[in-house]
Amino acid sequence: MEQRKIDFATVDVNSIEPHPKNVRQGDIGAISESLKAHGQYRPIVVDRRTNQILAGNHTWRAAKSLGWSQIAVGFIETKDDDDATRILLADNRATDLASYDDAGLADLLKELITSDGDLTGSLFDGDDVDDLLYKLEGSLGTFDITGVTQDFVSDFAKKDTQNLTLPYSVEQITIIKNRLSQLENKMSINNWAEIIYLLIEKENDSN
Repeated sequence: MEQRKIDFATVDVNSIEPHPKNVRQGDIGAISESLKAHGQYRPIVVDRRTNQILAGNHTWRAAKSLGWSQIAVGFIETKDDDDATRILLADNRATDLASYDDAGLADLLKELITSDGDLTGSLFDGDDVDDLLYKLEGSLGTFDITGVTQDFVSDFAKKDTQNLTLPYSVEQITIIKNRLSQLENKMSINNWAEIIYLLIEKENDSN
């Protein structure tokens, strides 16, 4: 098939509508966060024949929820409703079939954490990094406790200090510090060594 002609424009957000046969359940909240952080960096695809959205239905809904009055679109012309439905399904299915290079993704996330200290705007968070590292490196995602005994950490937890030496790279230490800060808030514990001690106990109980 020849390349379809695409006419790009910025239109009134209410001049187009979501496709009634779109069965995809998108995360409008996550898309809204992306739009707030980065703006719209690619147009949604609209069928000029019907003014219905073929790709980007949830981007449109997120833009509406943020109170946007205009949105960038790329208009294409479909032959009929069957043609439009096939494009709608193909766009959703292509996303389903995609996957990540987990090692490459981990490197990208660690780069962001190391350079900026957080993952704001990426739609990933510390828990995602933990899960990914656990998948790639086993216990590293929930702390590698090899060589760290309960007695050592228990004694350390009693001391009025925040200094603890563990054999990790700079990137891993940054990730661990961010994760400990999250756990500190969740567990209402202000001593990182005590948190590690509890994690060791949990690990031993599971074994």
